[in-house]
Amino acid sequence: MKEGMKVYTEEGDIAAVFYSVKRKGDKLVVDGKALDTMRMDMIFTSDEVLKGLKMVFCWQTLSFFLLLPYFWLRRAISKR
Repeated sequence: MKEGMKVYTEEGDIAAVFYSVKRKGDKLVVDGKALDTMRMDMIFTSDEVLKGLKMVFCWQTLSFFLLLPYFWLRRAISKR
């Protein structure tokens, strides 16, 4: 099984794992597993994707992406 992108809870437990994203017609299909129990295809309609884009392009998310090099460098230095 291929490695997926993991989403964690504040306690450090795995909340979800996403394995792939593909397009089927006018929908996005995400292959994932919720709460480490049930793997399923999750369907995103175009309306839901637009709502998601509003979340992705907010200041908090954009500042996180801009600071990623700093976070990576800080983690690399602290591992030494």
